[in-house]
Parts: sequence; structure tokens; C-alpha cells
Amino acid sequence: MRGILGAAATAAVLAGIVAAAAIGARPATHLVLPVGSAAAVAVPATAGAHPVTLTLRARLLMTCGRPGPGPIVVSLPAAERVPRAIARSAVLAGGSAPLTVRVAGHTVTLTLPRPPGVTCMVIAPGTLTIVFGRAAGLGNPSAAGTYALSVRIGAQSFRARLTIKPA
Repeated sequence: MRGILGAAATAAVLAGIVAAAAIGARPATHLVLPVGSAAAVAVPATAGAHPVTLTLRARLLMTCGRPGPGPIVVSLPAAERVPRAIARSAVLAGGSAPLTVRVAGHTVTLTLPRPPGVTCMVIAPGTLTIVFGRAAGLGNPSAAGTYALSVRIGAQSFRARLTIKPA
């Protein structure tokens, strides 16, 4: 029995590596964030860059790998360039497009789809990754520096810092 389980685990790991290579993903080299923290990275990270890809990671207690009920509210820095509207297809939250994306000034609210069927009862630390692709039309602040942003998921709130380098 152990041999079968060991072979299945090895096959699953190899399948994950092959799948990641197929989509051009690189292995995760970042440290795991502690629960209750968040991180933000813009690519490119230079002042005035537009459009950029903005990736946010929030480490929180998740139920069955999902962030839980409530919208995801991202408050971007006042110096960030934010369009009046962002297409659903330009954002990934937890690996899939949100049901809705609403923009109000520098606040972007994402609504995630409800999980189908019965939800398990496993509550464990997890990382929610939110990616605003270049098609979202976000632009870095025009001045280099460190900017604060926040992410609220239901009743949980997180602060992250976005570092912008000189052009």
C-alpha cells in the first residue's frame, strides 16, 4: 500500500512540475508569508511605468483553500494610476477571474464565485494571490518610493507595501 501511495505522490509532484513548465511558470522562490500579512509587487517596478502587472499576496486562514465570504476590496495608493473600469478578464483572484470587478477611485472591489456544492470544513493557512494583468491598465506612481495599499477580504484586513524604483 505504501508503494502505491508513494508512487501516486511522486506522480502528482511530477505532473505539477510538467504543468508549470508547460505554461512557462517558474518555481516559487519567495518565502512564505506569515498569516495576517500581505505583499505587493509591480512589474515593471519603475516610476511612471504603464501598464504594469500588479501581484498581491495575502496570507490568511482559508476554508478549503478559499478566502471565505465577502468581496475582496483592494485600496490602491492615491498616486497609482487606476482606470475607471477594469475588465474581469484582466484580473485573477485565486487563479480564476472574479464574477465582478468594480472600480471607485483607487478602490477595486472583486466578487468571487461561490464554491459549488458542499464546502468542506478544513480551516488552514493559505495564500490568496490576486493578479491585475497589464490589460487592467494600472500604472505606477510617477515618483519612486514605497507606497502602502490594503486588501480586505470579508472581515480580514491586510496591509502591503509597494516599492517603486526610479525610472
